[in-house]
Amino acid sequence: MKDIIKILPENISNQIAAGEVVQRPASLIKELVENSIDALSDRIQVFLNESGKKTIKVVDNGIGMSQNDLMNCVLRHATSKITETKDLMNINSKGFRGEALSSIAAVSQLEIVTRRKVDKFGYKLKIKGGKIQSNEKVVSRVGTYVLVKNLFFNVPARRNFLKSDSVELRHIINEFHRISIAHCDLNISLNHKSSEIFNLHKSNIHVRIKNIFGKKIEENLIPIREKTSFVKLNGYIIKPEASKKTRGMQFLFVNNRFIKNNFLFHAINKAYEGLLPEKNYPGFFIFLRVDPSSIDINVHPNKIEVRFEDEQSLYSIINSTIKHSLGIFQVTPAIDFNTKSSFEIPYSKRSDQPIPPKIEIDKNFNPFKDQTSKYHSKIWNKSEIIYKEVGSSNLFNADLINEIISDYGNKIFQIMNSYLVTSTRNSLIVIDQERAHQRIIYEKLMKKITNSDISSQQLIFPLNFVLTETQKLIYFELKNTLTEMGFRLEIEGKLNLKIIGIPEICSDNQANKIIEDLFDEFENDPKKKSFSNGDLIAMSISKSTSIKKGSFLEKEEQKNIVNNLFNCKEHLLSPFQKKIFYTITKPELQNKFL
Repeated sequence: MKDIIKILPENISNQIAAGEVVQRPASLIKELVENSIDALSDRIQVFLNESGKKTIKVVDNGIGMSQNDLMNCVLRHATSKITETKDLMNINSKGFRGEALSSIAAVSQLEIVTRRKVDKFGYKLKIKGGKIQSNEKVVSRVGTYVLVKNLFFNVPARRNFLKSDSVELRHIINEFHRISIAHCDLNISLNHKSSEIFNLHKSNIHVRIKNIFGKKIEENLIPIREKTSFVKLNGYIIKPEASKKTRGMQFLFVNNRFIKNNFLFHAINKAYEGLLPEKNYPGFFIFLRVDPSSIDINVHPNKIEVRFEDEQSLYSIINSTIKHSLGIFQVTPAIDFNTKSSFEIPYSKRSDQPIPPKIEIDKNFNPFKDQTSKYHSKIWNKSEIIYKEVGSSNLFNADLINEIISDYGNKIFQIMNSYLVTSTRNSLIVIDQERAHQRIIYEKLMKKITNSDISSQQLIFPLNFVLTETQKLIYFELKNTLTEMGFRLEIEGKLNLKIIGIPEICSDNQANKIIEDLFDEFENDPKKKSFSNGDLIAMSISKSTSIKKGSFLEKEEQKNIVNNLFNCKEHLLSPFQKKIFYTITKPELQNKFL
């Protein structure tokens, strides 16, 4: 019997290694820019074409390489960062494994030009699919530029898994955010095709954050600072009212390296406990400086996962520092112990005898008579929220529905300002009013989209919305669909979005929130391919404009919610696949009293 274990050829082993290091153009940019940082560059330029799938070019003004170093840098496990085992426990550089360039060279057409300050000429190396094509002297400036063409050209299966240009560009921008925030002392730029996305100059952390995310974020930043023998902590946290429904504004750095650590994230979330709106995440830009020997960053090829020697102490320090800063800026609710519980009695009245209160009885009051509440909800506008007709004639379970809606009277009532309770002859039905209204709005929008019947209402006074670069990309991706759905939007200047018109289903005071929530939904690309942009936008609008838990409803409004829900094509689940109502049968209810 022949031997079955074989030594893999170098080109195949390099392609396998590339699968861990080079996952998409964004990870490639991370590796190349970090190499430039390790080369002591203070000016780095990134140029893209087709979101990095066609070409990526990174230019720096670092120390450059000799001809021998240029030849060795594309070999596996070739690095200038470590020489012996103990160096692994004291890593200050970005790269150290010596895998990045060899992996990139194995799955692309790679070109490197470099020159040191002491050399009169530079050197140019060309590699295709891991094989060296040429190595020659050239005239070049001090520093290095790396050109990567046709990523995954020799691995078609990997290339097919890449997303659309807009999605890949958003991943690149997210990676660019992490690098540029961690290194405020850099002049760094990002260019896509012929347009400049970012051109960031050397600055402090506060200015860098403002330049990336816009001036709007500045008023919501709270500084944090703490210094102990164990860790030096500084940065900014975001006010609870400016929190998002996504994690896109969470940046945690250790020794200027972006990391993800669920244990430390829990410490931050715990500090915000009771302050965040439901299902929102805190935003933060936190920088930790610790002894390199107390952490292990050699955990994962992307070097994002980090192990700490004393995580528990770090947890406590981060948690208490954030709580302290929130308290200083009076974000946490305060108890005033000096407030007196009694009223101040005027001196002239202190000797007067108390007068017993007069009690009046309404003899005509009947508690069983249906009375319309005199109180009106101030949270939302009923004429804008509750729709009289859904327009669908497709009724499911008609007998049950007719039984529910045939006689309302006292059959529908609201509990906890969150749920509607109604009944049939043999069951009790409890409806989540928020999910029910989401379904009503969603189906109303989708019906109008299908019939091309969406009309737009022009705003008397156009509204302005300041975009981030990522949101700008999302806007261009959704522009046509938004127009079809009744939005009238224009880009003024570089990042100002002018809201001219909105769908008739929305009110003008909801416009900014709808747009903001829409961008939040699309920002981190969590969406499934099975949904169209129209579906996703309709879902986002239904979430933004629906009545919320805690909103009081009049009797007529309760009736309209129930009526419209059971006239929907799908009345069991919300647009987000959450159960809308529960049914308690008569036998189930009787069993509770046995």
